[in-house]
Amino acid sequence: PMSSASSTGRAPSTPVDLASAPLEDLVEEGARDRLCGGKVLLRVRLACDEVAWVTEPAPLFLLVPRLSYLPFYFEEVEENFKSYIPPLMGQAYQIWFDCNGEPLRWHFPIGALCDVLVGEEVPIPLDLTVHFRGCPTDELLPFSRIGDLKNVVMSAFRQAIFMQQGSARPFQMLPMKKQQRLWDAIKSADLAACGVVQRLLLCPTLKRCQSLAVRLHVRGPGLGHTAVLHPAPVFEGGAAGGGLATVRSFLATVLPPLLSAEAPAPGGGPRGVAEEATPVASALPPGIELVSHGLRIPLDTPLYWLALNAAYLDHFVHLALRLPRTD
Repeated sequence: PMSSASSTGRAPSTPVDLASAPLEDLVEEGARDRLCGGKVLLRVRLACDEVAWVTEPAPLFLLVPRLSYLPFYFEEVEENFKSYIPPLMGQAYQIWFDCNGEPLRWHFPIGALCDVLVGEEVPIPLDLTVHFRGCPTDELLPFSRIGDLKNVVMSAFRQAIFMQQGSARPFQMLPMKKQQRLWDAIKSADLAACGVVQRLLLCPTLKRCQSLAVRLHVRGPGLGHTAVLHPAPVFEGGAAGGGLATVRSFLATVLPPLLSAEAPAPGGGPRGVAEEATPVASALPPGIELVSHGLRIPLDTPLYWLALNAAYLDHFVHLALRLPRTD
């Protein structure tokens, strides 16, 4: 079992050296393969109120890559259960999944969904329920065909390029043949083939990179599954002369109360002017998990390292922040 990512990255020499180094040279293929090569065993059951048969059908087991997406398995799931569900008289089924009653957002990678819903301890198998009607359109994007997934994923990829380079032009200039090769690699969850195209779109160096593509998924009481997109700098302060931006500095910017280490003033009185700066805690509060690819992510991990070695096939780093229940 994997418990931490603390030993996956090699320590850089200095931020100045990194700022000018060719970005492709900073990719660690071995670490990327280990981080992104995981799979999840799913046990899919048909929703009990949709069974139109005297007995409940046996569950369907699927071993799926974390990098993949649920809609790639819709056809197989429908074929497996179609004889147990009532016909819709010429209409299309509204297929969707839930995990413990929570609808699953099909446009996010399966691995990111697992991190959000169950954290680093993923059950074997992970139980999902499939539905063929009553899709909660207030929570899920509409889905009618696999082209909907392609549009969402490729749009996210373009957005990631725009965040990094300040323009989506590098992606738009990519020949259609290579764009199709990228989509074929995403469909088959082929990390190596996808990486070939991704490397063509990297910034030349870190100092030329305007921002990193990081999506923060927050799950907690009253929040459900909330996805946050916030600028993620390469360097603290946004300039190459500063230190490397880390997961800690990113979280301190996006969710300041989460890492506030502010102590009460002596005697319980108000703080003086010189004491107003809020220090950043060295660790997350007890009970809070920060997970990606099924691993707890150390707060001192440089963001650039995650962007190069832990990005999903949509070119985004997906971080799951799980807050504890209050009851």
